[in-house]
Amino acid sequence: MQPVKFMIAKKQNELVVMKIEQRALKPDSVVAPCLSRYKNYKINCSNPIELLDNLTFPFLDAADDTQNLIENKMRRKWENDLEKVSRSVTNSLLRSAGTNYQTLVSYALAKYLITVNSSWYLQFPVPKDLTEALAIKFTAGIPINPEEESDKNTNIDNEDDTQLSLDFTETQENKTDGQSIAIIKPDVDIVLKNASWNKNLGSAEPILLLSVKTSLVDRAGQAARWKIYFDIAMNPCRLRENQECVYRSLGIMMNQAAAYKIYHGIVTANIYKIKFHDLRYQKGELNSGQTKSNTYMFEHKFTTRNDGIAITPPDWNQFSQIAVLLKRLSHYYKLTE
Repeated sequence: MQPVKFMIAKKQNELVVMKIEQRALKPDSVVAPCLSRYKNYKINCSNPIELLDNLTFPFLDAADDTQNLIENKMRRKWENDLEKVSRSVTNSLLRSAGTNYQTLVSYALAKYLITVNSSWYLQFPVPKDLTEALAIKFTAGIPINPEEESDKNTNIDNEDDTQLSLDFTETQENKTDGQSIAIIKPDVDIVLKNASWNKNLGSAEPILLLSVKTSLVDRAGQAARWKIYFDIAMNPCRLRENQECVYRSLGIMMNQAAAYKIYHGIVTANIYKIKFHDLRYQKGELNSGQTKSNTYMFEHKFTTRNDGIAITPPDWNQFSQIAVLLKRLSHYYKLTE
């Protein structure tokens, strides 16, 4: 790989690491306990791939410290209103769980890519120009509830849920034929690109999109929906000019569908109801019927939980196996690993 290209990947990954570490240094940063646990947990790694193994452990290990930090912060903010303190703590815990897990996965992945001198680099949070390029346009008058879709915050610095918000736009055009246009941005948390990709070739650039979830019971359906959206938009029907074509009736389009070859994966901590006394729940949710129905369309499914208790079905892989996927994509597209 040319030195200039290699440095692009390295600098991008180092930038992700630096920004996350800077966030952890801020007063009352809710990501600080999680990042500290990870560093202590991985301090003696002899094999780089170990940097990606069992990330669920440091994530859970930091839970008590994270809760104490949030409680102290809310007591200072609402010192004379115990009801507000309680409500704020509950809401902040829910938001910080998603934020911390996505940040931890990004940090570990960036550290791994730096350590192995990879030409792959990640973008976290996903840049605005890329989310706009991957936005899906609905032109068939399909009703979309903006309150249902837009429940997230795009600003990573506010320690809120870092899932990208889904912009709802309904134009006044095409109203005469009963149609409306809605444009929504993707449910994607991490993007991986290869710095050795030659954009001058004119072909679609391979990118790996990761939807990162602490648990799947609430969010897997949304990730699955986006997997289907991408599949439809990237593979338009050859008969779409036919008025009776189902693809045409759906009206799902992506403005820059030809620019990217999308590989979409899902990553989970697999911790839903992990604190329940019932041992069935402690084994995780990957083998449940609901999880199977919401994730069957994903070819690339990763879990960060590797504790000897959780059940990992054959169609799921440990997160460390993402290294194998990146190697496979490099070989297929003749890119530097």
